Amino acid sequence: MTGPGNGNGPEPGSRTIIPLMAGVARPRGERRMLMREAVVEVIGHLVLKAVPPGERSPLFDQAAGLLAEAGWGLDELFEAAHDGPAQHDLFRLLGLEE
Repeated sequence: MTGPGNGNGPEPGSRTIIPLMAGVARPRGERRMLMREAVVEVIGHLVLKAVPPGERSPLFDQAAGLLAEAGWGLDELFEAAHDGPAQHDLFRLLGLEE
């Protein structure tokens, strides 16, 4: 026996909803290196000195979105502004480690 409500198909008017979550794609290869440089540029922009829009990397906005996913505060970002353990931890968290 077939029909609505018996488990043999969708009920009339029912819809399948697939939630879509926007995310930042993790780059690979040479683009990963460029993204790491852009992340460092965004960190510098946030904690050291503003980078004028005309001087920003083409990946600046994508790097800013990726960095926002980390949820780090300004003090943590300041520590990650230069090569060292904090920067390596951040890259690992963002999926940008070598």
